[in-house]
Amino acid sequence: MTDDDRPRQKKSWREIDKMRDRGGPSRRDSRDRESFERSTGYTKYKTNLERLFSGGAPLPDHLKGKSGEGEEEREEERKKLFAIEDPKAFYAAATEYLKTNEFPHDPRLLDRLLGHPDETTVEKALGRLEELHKAGTLKAPPALPNRLASVELDTGDPQIRRRAAELRKALR
Repeated sequence: MTDDDRPRQKKSWREIDKMRDRGGPSRRDSRDRESFERSTGYTKYKTNLERLFSGGAPLPDHLKGKSGEGEEEREEERKKLFAIEDPKAFYAAATEYLKTNEFPHDPRLLDRLLGHPDETTVEKALGRLEELHKAGTLKAPPALPNRLASVELDTGDPQIRRRAAELRKALR
């Protein structure tokens, strides 16, 4: 008699896994969850959250600076600014944007700001690019060395020319 002819006593791993999957949640898991929900720490946590969301409690100090509402608006404004293709319209919109916001950390936007007709804006954009390069977080767009070269040629301030040349050499 071969193995195939004999009736099988043991279950295969496949059958064992199917039986486990059909079992549903165990009683132990539900007991642990119920005891956790009955604990005083959990009930305090839930009541504090309820008070916070209903407006009865102030926002904790460690969360006050992290409200993303203003940050999301600034990010949306920055994206709209970057989407402007016409150089004159971009420079006008950038001037308005920079009146209410600080200089962005986006190298692509800073790259475009290097072509701004106002030399103080160019100097600030160059300064931010230098900060990012020193910190090691500058991911230079492909056009940045060329833009820095044009700043070297077009700018009347020798200090800005020198800084642009140094940054361009550092990016090589």
